Amino acid sequence: MREYSVTMQEEKVLCKVICNGCGREIPLDSADYFHGEKTWGYFSEQDVRQDCFDLCEDCYHKLTESFAVKLK
Repeated sequence: MREYSVTMQEEKVLCKVICNGCGREIPLDSADYFHGEKTWGYFSEQDVRQDCFDLCEDCYHKLTESFAVKLK
């Protein structure tokens, strides 16, 4: 989950990243996290819903280890 602040010029500035898996804050200077975004299409059960999430490296590994088809 990303939290933003708004500057005087009304620009969004990323101020915090929280892992959606474990809830821990991910340091902004860390490039070691996964960010996923998906906009669902029409006629899906999510019909134009937008999802986005962030995972720390530990939670990313937990998720990918559970895959039936392993990553290469």
